[in-house]
Amino acid sequence: MANPPPPNEHDSDEDVEFEDVPFQQAQPQAFSTNGSDLPSEHAGPVSTNMPWVPLLRIPPQRETPLASGSNGELQLRGRLSTAIDRINFRQMKAQMGMDTTITQPGQTRYTCIQQLADDIEGTADMLWESATPSIQVEGLITLAGILERSLATYPFDPEPTLTILNKLDYFFVALMQGEHPLSHTPLPGANPDHPFVTQTQRVRIRSIAETTRSNLFGMIPEPPEDEGGYEGYDDWEEPEMPPWMMQATRVYERVLMLLGDQGDPNETGGFEEFE
Repeated sequence: MANPPPPNEHDSDEDVEFEDVPFQQAQPQAFSTNGSDLPSEHAGPVSTNMPWVPLLRIPPQRETPLASGSNGELQLRGRLSTAIDRINFRQMKAQMGMDTTITQPGQTRYTCIQQLADDIEGTADMLWESATPSIQVEGLITLAGILERSLATYPFDPEPTLTILNKLDYFFVALMQGEHPLSHTPLPGANPDHPFVTQTQRVRIRSIAETTRSNLFGMIPEPPEDEGGYEGYDDWEEPEMPPWMMQATRVYERVLMLLGDQGDPNETGGFEEFE
């Protein structure tokens, strides 16, 4: 019989790139920052009797925001514009349902929501890492809007859909509160007197969140009807809820709870679209 592996002598996260945590925070539990004690990303439930819990992967941020007008800020804006143009282009081709014979690698149409979610997540992580709210907020609003408008393009796939919506929910709330979504420490450059997110941006975020929830609920398939009806009441059992259903009811839950009171929706504020 093989001997069990020795316990780890060191518990260090100096080489860790992401933090993996469960979606639900109501049940505190110990977790490893390298994800070794968590299910793989987008993995299905171990048991049909257990709810599915998407992973939240938060990359580390810069210690300070990029200076306004600096080369770093200009480069970030360029990378963001290029990424969003690419996402829009691939999504447009997905809606058309076609590619040309000379389509370059990386420019082909999306064939599933997973591919779109991966590109949105990569761009959202780039914004988060920058710790530069002047670009983060508008960029994330644009990404969330693309996702909201694109959901109906693909067959409903709960795991990648709910995972990316979960991340956007956390990112928006973190920027509105000015604190890290896991450690709750102040974000770089946070100042209570100068919030990262304007009132106008909050109204737009809430609108996207509400529309996304409505669209998503319209896509969720109805449970199959029992052809036998309800004959023999003692033998009838309520259909088992899919393991992801609880998470579907919580789409943008944090954003909508935080934005329950929008204040004056007529407040104006300049913004720049990255579309």
